[in-house]
Amino acid sequence: MSERSAPAAEPYPEPTAAAASETTRPVVGILGAGRAGTAFARALLRAGVAVDIASTRPPRALQHHLKIYAPGAVPVVGADIAARARDSSGIVILAVPQEELDEVDPDWVVGTVLIDATNTWQDELLPGWLQAAVDEQLPTSMALAGRFGSARVIKALNHIAHADIDDAARPAAELSQRRALAVAGDDDAARGLVMGLLDRIGFDPVSLGALAAGRIMEPDGPLFNRPLRREDILRFAR
Repeated sequence: MSERSAPAAEPYPEPTAAAASETTRPVVGILGAGRAGTAFARALLRAGVAVDIASTRPPRALQHHLKIYAPGAVPVVGADIAARARDSSGIVILAVPQEELDEVDPDWVVGTVLIDATNTWQDELLPGWLQAAVDEQLPTSMALAGRFGSARVIKALNHIAHADIDDAARPAAELSQRRALAVAGDDDAARGLVMGLLDRIGFDPVSLGALAAGRIMEPDGPLFNRPLRREDILRFAR
């Protein structure tokens, strides 16, 4: 579950006082503390959502990294990633390189809504179970749904570049003025839960329907890494 290190930088601003002062904030877990995971964390924290985040680094070693890239996020061990989220938002975000997915124990996310924010890149050596799905030209999220069968897997947050998240997340803007993000999943309630979270952090969430529809969110798909409005995504909704 190794993250790809970012260069040294000044710390990001702390969450707003209003967000930091809430005592009953929802909690979201994030597996992966690289560029994507910390970008998700910053957006959540700015929206008043508490964040637990896990990496291959032990929590104590992760503290300095998070102080710079996701101030306010709480480092935890992987086995505890859903300890608070399970009784709160119910959501864990999977943001590790797909080549490292075998390092994520399915038991860690039992009973959660698991957002699959991962992508397949040509230079990665994938786990055998995932490579088999790729070879069969299946959406990778369907393979993850089988691997993490004790969680409800939803495809989301993978088709926006991590570098765009800070500026694109606009919770104060009207929906019509926000960047639209697609959401795909077989469980209607879980899909709705994720859409509510995306709305809270400042995006316009659009349902594509079933998990298989998430194929168009993958690299080289028509939605990938493009600034989209709701109508752009609705063309593909089922």
